[in-house]
Amino acid sequence: MNAEEYTVGVVAKMAGVSVRTLHHYDEIGLLEPEGRSSTGYRLYTGDDIRTLQRILFYRELDFDLEAIRAILADPASTDVDLLHRQRRLLTERVARHQAMVALIDKELNARTLGITLTPQERLEVFGSSVLEDNATRAEEQWSGSDLWEQRKLRASAYSAEDWREIRSEQSRIHQRFLDSMNAGIPATDPTVMDVAEEHRLHLHRRFHDCDYGTHRSLAESYLANERIGLNFDDVAPGLSRYIHDAINANAERMTDA
Repeated sequence: MNAEEYTVGVVAKMAGVSVRTLHHYDEIGLLEPEGRSSTGYRLYTGDDIRTLQRILFYRELDFDLEAIRAILADPASTDVDLLHRQRRLLTERVARHQAMVALIDKELNARTLGITLTPQERLEVFGSSVLEDNATRAEEQWSGSDLWEQRKLRASAYSAEDWREIRSEQSRIHQRFLDSMNAGIPATDPTVMDVAEEHRLHLHRRFHDCDYGTHRSLAESYLANERIGLNFDDVAPGLSRYIHDAINANAERMTDA
């Protein structure tokens, strides 16, 4: 055996398959090793191992052995063609799996909030706003509290149309915060505090009791909670701080009145 030949046991270990599998590939003519030792044992060359790699890629993509044999035997396909084809197929598989994971995450978030919508409606509700609250993070912070139970109870009764209205309200409020910040209006300006008050009333009406103390706590979470804070700051750097300051200024204004 020369330095570029490997026994069936070594190849099986490298590839993570059984020796029996390699024997079967040989017997059906799918992968016939080029060499034999003086005692008749199979010896695999570098070319054989490359062919085995192609076979295992296609097996991972659920191709049957006959289909793989036909692909490998195609005289019009070069080795580079096979690599490009496998890369494209694997990329498509990865994209499908990533989409499935994203769908599962959205479904879990919907169930966390107790939303009883169809999968299509859940995707519509949760899929399009970078300002959308992250339900998993919210549960970690508020689970077990009266506010969380109120939120789940109210959310479970909402229809798809209700959620579209809620999202529209949220978007308008967040956009008004953003427009004010971009215009250079201080967060303590009465017009911005009015937006903060609208935000509080939106939460109070749609999700849970939200007095000024609760609103202040939520404002702190926008800074402390990495997920929510980053969502606001992804829209515009400093937006989470701006909303936080407006909420606190409004709370001071209302409690001092």
